[in-house]
Amino acid sequence: MGVDIINSVLNTAAVSLEGIAALTSVLFYSKYKHTALRFFPIILIYVFINEIVAGYVFQIIGGKISILYNIYNIIFFLFFYYVFWNFVKNNKYRKLISIGAVLFLISCFISLFYNSFLTQPQIFSYVVGSCVLIFCIILYYIEILSTSRILLINKDLLFWISIGLLLFYVGYLPIKITRYYFTSQENIFITLQIVHRILIIIMNSCFIFGFIWTRRR
Repeated sequence: MGVDIINSVLNTAAVSLEGIAALTSVLFYSKYKHTALRFFPIILIYVFINEIVAGYVFQIIGGKISILYNIYNIIFFLFFYYVFWNFVKNNKYRKLISIGAVLFLISCFISLFYNSFLTQPQIFSYVVGSCVLIFCIILYYIEILSTSRILLINKDLLFWISIGLLLFYVGYLPIKITRYYFTSQENIFITLQIVHRILIIIMNSCFIFGFIWTRRR
């Protein structure tokens, strides 16, 4: 099976899992509707629709879909900064998350001077946003490791969501940078796309498992 076919199959699987994750988040909404994750179904539905629209637009006009992902990244990162800020109880950690969110917004503003928001990926703000999100996840892990919450951590929805996010962003961040700055050969680009699709599948699988497995908060 050629790499193009593998990439196409994985892309279909990735988008399908995004749709399943969105559906599962709605079906098990009662488990977390009183938490900061109550807006998560909206985010997942938005992600799924955005992928469908981006794929359609790409087929029609080819490549000029950066604005869709630039908007998506801002919404996605800010949402999870809000989530982790609400879930952690340590005031110092909350302050650090707030600082990280401000740094991300500043990076978004700076990126406007180097890349067109309409036609180019905002690589600088994406790198900053990813690093801040990884930092938020680490703070969350540090806090739960120091409390009794660790005893029931596998039943905590945010734990599974954070695993999916951490695996995706730690894996995809170097791919994003490589694809933007260094990749010129088509076969290497497709290989990186394949890894990207696999990471999306892993992340959404963690989301789905979390919705099904975890208990109501």
